[in-house]
Amino acid sequence: MANRRRPTVRRPTVQLPDPTSVTQTAIDAGVRAIDMTAAVARGLARGAMAAARAMSESAVQASDETARATTEVARETAARTKRATTRPTTRRRAPSRTRSRRRRAA
Repeated sequence: MANRRRPTVRRPTVQLPDPTSVTQTAIDAGVRAIDMTAAVARGLARGAMAAARAMSESAVQASDETARATTEVARETAARTKRATTRPTTRRRAPSRTRSRRRRAA
C-alpha cells in the first residue's frame, strides 16, 4: 500500500498589524496607566490631607473639652470647699433619757 498523505486543512492566514501601530498602542496604554496611577496618588494624597485635617481638628476639640472639664472640676471643688467651711458645726446629741429610765426601773 502506498503511503497516502492526509489532506491538510488550510487555515486562513492572519494578517499581522503594522508594527508601528502596535508600538503606538502600547505607548498609549503605558501613558494611560501612568496617568491613572498619578490620579490615584493625587486622590490618596487628598484623602490623607483630609484625614490629617480631621485628626488635627478633633485633637483641638478634645483639648478644648478637656480644658473645659478641668475648669469645671476646679470650680466645683472650690464651691464644695467653700460650702464645707461655711457650714455650722453640728451639735452632739444628748443621750436619750428613755434608756436610762428603763435601766433604773430594772
